[in-house]
Amino acid sequence: MSEYKRGTRVIVNEDLPGVPEGTPGKCGRGLGFAIKRYRVRFDNDVEVISVAHSKLVPEDEWPQFLAQRARAEIEAAQERARLAEARAAAAESRGLPAASTDEPPAQDTAAAPAPAEPAGDDGAADPRLAAILARSKSARDATGVPAPESTAAPAADSSAAEPSSAPAAEPAAAAAKPKRSAPPSGPERVEVPEFVPGPEVDPDYAPAANRVSELISETRKDA
Repeated sequence: MSEYKRGTRVIVNEDLPGVPEGTPGKCGRGLGFAIKRYRVRFDNDVEVISVAHSKLVPEDEWPQFLAQRARAEIEAAQERARLAEARAAAAESRGLPAASTDEPPAQDTAAAPAPAEPAGDDGAADPRLAAILARSKSARDATGVPAPESTAAPAADSSAAEPSSAPAAEPAAAAAKPKRSAPPSGPERVEVPEFVPGPEVDPDYAPAANRVSELISETRKDA
């Protein structure tokens, strides 16, 4: 992206407040770093202090810009038409009606009709669903598989709700409860005998001749 120098003649490529598209002007001081913006004084005596670089086209490149934009719009329209044809061909190959590409007209929400009731088993409300069901029924008939029959839910037995059956079940439930056993007893208490002092030791006692006894003798001599 080349930066516009101060004094460059440019044309705005979209409508701005007070400045319609295609209005020429002159660039002033540039602002910003990542997104470059300019102060532009347009020929209709309107000055905009911040216009993005992408909204300005050099005056000498304006015809090429218009041609390129028209070409891009034509290519986009062709691409939309190609996609619509591809969707229509895919729907036709599946036996479904092609979906319309036209947008439905806006309807007033206050006067909107009530939603349609859901379709039954035959799917008559939706032609695409009807076509799918028709193929399914024909395939089922060809293979000889009967259609599933809807079975009604069995009626609730009134005798099961009689209050007389409740008391009879209580003794059985009480008998099924496990009996709690007594907690295990802890260890038996053992009495500890009182402390019994041992025999008195002579202060002059010394163990047999060994290194300990020698150290004790030397300590006594020094004392």
